[in-house]
Amino acid sequence: MDIRLINITKLYKSTQENYIKSLDGINIDINYGSYISFVGPSGSGKTTLLNIITGNLKPSSGEVYWGKIALTKASDKKISQIRREKFGIVFQDVKFIPELTVMDNILLPLVINYIPIASKKQYFDNLIESLKLGSIIKKLPSGLSGGEKKKVAIARALITNPEILIADEPTANLDDNSAREIYHIFGNLNKLGLTIVVATHDERFGIYCRETYFMKGGKIEGFKGK
Repeated sequence: MDIRLINITKLYKSTQENYIKSLDGINIDINYGSYISFVGPSGSGKTTLLNIITGNLKPSSGEVYWGKIALTKASDKKISQIRREKFGIVFQDVKFIPELTVMDNILLPLVINYIPIASKKQYFDNLIESLKLGSIIKKLPSGLSGGEKKKVAIARALITNPEILIADEPTANLDDNSAREIYHIFGNLNKLGLTIVVATHDERFGIYCRETYFMKGGKIEGFKGK
């Protein structure tokens, strides 16, 4: 699924009469198979942009298209359905249910989406092997390192076999070795055809991505492509 953002602006009310412009005139095409990073400091609008791309947030003006579907004209139910089917999301705060094992946390999206777990057994096994999570699937989240938590969050986002992976600060607070492992995982996933969109302050992602947009103050101020 291709995604198009046309002249996206997002305003937040700061006082009764004043607004803060979180995004200002964003125009981007995200084509199937893309590997894109939005790089910028905190407050540059990266997370807001991801939330608009995924339909979790509506722009103040402009239009978002998922394929031929204009989100301003689609019902919330339709947007939610497509998001569940097409998107896997790695949130900045990798929240897990602490009482569930790593395996059960990864499988949870299948339960929520009424997908039989048995139908995904081979896919689950392949996913666990590719992410090298076999030794920790019976652990509780409290027993994981930061890098392990990120990989489990990636597995959870991928378990429904989405077309698009969205990741917000996937290497935040990781050591260099763990960060490089995340870069390697994302690169391999993209080679397999997965569309990947990352928001990050980590400029090293630009080495691995096909397209990097540099953001500041809600605007795109630079671009680098391969």
